[in-house]
Amino acid sequence: MPKRNVDYIPPHTHCKVCGKPIPLGKVYCSKECMEKDMKQQKRAKRMMQIYIISISALFAALLMYSLYVSA
Repeated sequence: MPKRNVDYIPPHTHCKVCGKPIPLGKVYCSKECMEKDMKQQKRAKRMMQIYIISISALFAALLMYSLYVSA
């Protein structure tokens, strides 16, 4: 079986935003990536809040309608 010539790749991880290789223990490669991820997380949190409020309002409206119809 032929022996492969494999270059050594040091232990690393990848940036959460752009995917660039970074040293172990880090999450982002730059401050820009960190800010971009924080902004995205804030947007996702806001969208989840809007979704929960919308579903709750729909549920309350359906509950009130069913009570109105059955009365």
